[in-house]
Amino acid sequence: MTYLPLAQASTLTKSLLHILIVGEDLGRSPLEDCLEQISRWDLSWRSQPFVTPLEPADLIILFCPEALTEIWLDQSLALALPVVVITAAPLPKQPGLIAIPPGELSPLTLELGFRAVLQEKSPDLVRQPAPRPLETHLQLTTILVKFSQALFRPEATLDKALGILGRHLQMERITIFQWHWDGAGQINSPPNIVEQWSYDGSPPCQKKVAEFPLHWWQQLLELGDVVAIAHQHQDPKLVPLLEFLDVKAFLGLPIFDHQGHHWGHLIFTSEVARAHPWSALEIQALKMAAELLHHNLIRTATQRELEASEALYAGIVTHSAEAIFLIRVHRAIAITAAAPVDLTELVTEFTFEMVNPTYCEKMGVYPRQIIGKSPQTVFPEKLAQQLCDSFQGCLEIGETLLFEEVIELPDSTQIWRTCLIPIRDRQGTIQQIQGSARDVTEERQLELTKMRYSRHQHMLASLTVKILRSWDMDKMLTTTVQELRKTLQADRVIFWEILNETEGKVTAEATHPNVRSMLHHRFPLAAFNRGDFDLFRQGELQTCIDVEAAKFPPAHDAMLREYGVVAYAVLPVLVSAMDDPEGEPRLKGLICVQQCHFPQIWNADELHLLRQLINQICIALNQAELLQRQRHYTNELARSNQELEQFAYVASHDLQEPLQLVANYAQLLARRNGDRLDERSQRYLQHITTGTRTMQTQIQDLLRYSRLNTRQSKPELVSMEDCLQRAIANLKLKLKRTHTQLHCPKTLPEVLGDGSQLQSLWQNLLSNAIKYRGDRQPKITINVTETEHHWQFMVADNGIGIDPKHQQRIFQIFQRLHTQEEYPGTGIGLAICHRIVKIHGGDIWVTSQPQAGATFYFTLPIYHH
Repeated sequence: MTYLPLAQASTLTKSLLHILIVGEDLGRSPLEDCLEQISRWDLSWRSQPFVTPLEPADLIILFCPEALTEIWLDQSLALALPVVVITAAPLPKQPGLIAIPPGELSPLTLELGFRAVLQEKSPDLVRQPAPRPLETHLQLTTILVKFSQALFRPEATLDKALGILGRHLQMERITIFQWHWDGAGQINSPPNIVEQWSYDGSPPCQKKVAEFPLHWWQQLLELGDVVAIAHQHQDPKLVPLLEFLDVKAFLGLPIFDHQGHHWGHLIFTSEVARAHPWSALEIQALKMAAELLHHNLIRTATQRELEASEALYAGIVTHSAEAIFLIRVHRAIAITAAAPVDLTELVTEFTFEMVNPTYCEKMGVYPRQIIGKSPQTVFPEKLAQQLCDSFQGCLEIGETLLFEEVIELPDSTQIWRTCLIPIRDRQGTIQQIQGSARDVTEERQLELTKMRYSRHQHMLASLTVKILRSWDMDKMLTTTVQELRKTLQADRVIFWEILNETEGKVTAEATHPNVRSMLHHRFPLAAFNRGDFDLFRQGELQTCIDVEAAKFPPAHDAMLREYGVVAYAVLPVLVSAMDDPEGEPRLKGLICVQQCHFPQIWNADELHLLRQLINQICIALNQAELLQRQRHYTNELARSNQELEQFAYVASHDLQEPLQLVANYAQLLARRNGDRLDERSQRYLQHITTGTRTMQTQIQDLLRYSRLNTRQSKPELVSMEDCLQRAIANLKLKLKRTHTQLHCPKTLPEVLGDGSQLQSLWQNLLSNAIKYRGDRQPKITINVTETEHHWQFMVADNGIGIDPKHQQRIFQIFQRLHTQEEYPGTGIGLAICHRIVKIHGGDIWVTSQPQAGATFYFTLPIYHH
């Protein structure tokens, strides 16, 4: 139930008029137009003698298309007001009630209805009309009804409708003009002839209209809303225009749009030389006709726009890539927003009312096979039930439904993103469902591929981490088969390790509880050879979708059948050879992923995952073997260090003890019998003493060198300046005896290391600078500079220098460039310096030329707190 706004009702009583509409929402219908015409006719009909003007709020009009009930009538008549019912349904006769069929609706019939019900309720209110005006009214009303029917009948044309008025008024021509206004409210061009009727069918006089001066048209507009000319010379201003158009009688009625703007004119012209007086009733009736014409023109334009829109929509629907369809809803019980019912008791049937070519193509049907039929008669039962369930869901929700569904057709499976929109009638009942669907199968497959790839990458990363955590090769292989079975949901995953050229053994396994184990079983190479075993050595993997359908060599087939293998994938594990790390990798074994219950198609993603995984496994196994080598070398180094420690112990005790004994007896012999020995014997005795002393020095230096590798203390923050000062203090006598000039920086940095070793480093470098001074007074310069990551220390002297070809050899143990007679020593001092610097993470080198002195550089890492 809706109430018509007052502005669209009527000024019939100059106050509130009760207008109640029951049934369909009429929208902008001829009935509504009639109400507007009543309002525009208000000024004329009140002056007629046959109706007494009504007082405020004394009329009720009911529009009841097939929905009128006794309750509505009883409630309306209870107000004791006149009730005019516009309906085609038969009504019981009651006082104060009159029915008017919609086809006979007009202002006059409404007035007659008003008068009739007023006469029944209050006879004194109505006076009897004069017979002539009433007859004229009836004639005009009949003409208007016919005119209105001609306008709004689908097959009628505007020319035929105008002909009804023209023949009744005996006019030769009726023209509809449309004005063109500029921004200042002036016409800027001659009027456009929208439609013209002529009694003889002659063409419109558009050329004359176009040639007529604009100011003459402006004069026509200045005369007022209605221009009625009974004969050609009635108005001098219009004589030129009428003569130009050959018009003898003229009636111009303005046409206004819904906003009250001057849209155009309806012009009646007579070309016969006779007067045609225009009565007020005719003018009023023709004004209503003008408004009906305008509504018809607007409706026609709207209809054309709608048809164009529908054509465009039809084109879009026809050529759309989306599947579009329209479903008709058939129910035993109607559902409205105002009166919902239990949906579980609703019996609903759906039929296809429209489908576009895309829908037919996707569903594999022709339009003639589906239009007007239900899903159950077109599609398989499961698909039909799925479609009906989605349609029923849209009905139950009563709103737009957007979802994705899987459409399983006989030859394909598609994923659709479907949108269902309920379409209601004016009572709110869902009569149709408009649907559109887009095939998103490729999108979803791409998304699934990305998700699967991401999941596989995550699994690969997780599996790699778990594998790399176990540096033990056996644990690594066990972890690999367990994680691989879990990732691929396989029944059995094994690692078959090749023992020799003829057989191998399953050393790692992960199985489903219901699958037979292969762990620790030995198999010949032939059991895993289907004729292309050498491909494994090239890193190629092998797959089998269905063992039953394949033909394999007997040994391979027997192994598969014995252990119930239905499908498999085999991954070769290649590692570097222990004896030749840079050579060709060797085949260590095979990882076999086996399904024992059903065949399996190994898709590209799974194969890609397996290839990536086997690469990671091979890298991990190589690292594990390298770790084993490292452990082996570490153990060997530890054993060597232990032997060196033992040697140091022996050298410090067992070797030095006899030497010390020889030295002691030589000294005792020289002291007791030296004066009785000849010169040669004394010289021999001196050689014994010197040799034993030199041997002891070499043994002590060798012990010092060996202890650098075996007795390393925990690093601590050490001042290089303190280490240097302790070294200078130990060499104080040498420095004083040789008059050495020593130049040191004011400060030296702190480094992380062993203080005693760094002191020994300084002491060896300074001692060498003093020893190899030649015949010059020694000059030693010490300096330090900071680089990006290291401190660079310098010790420069002015000694005899070093030939560049020997500058690398001097840092090797027992390497001497001079004889013992020239410069005594053991050849271990610079080797000790080199070792100390390397232990502290630095480097040492020398730049020198013979007889030009030598500059030793060494670097130590900068310590960052």
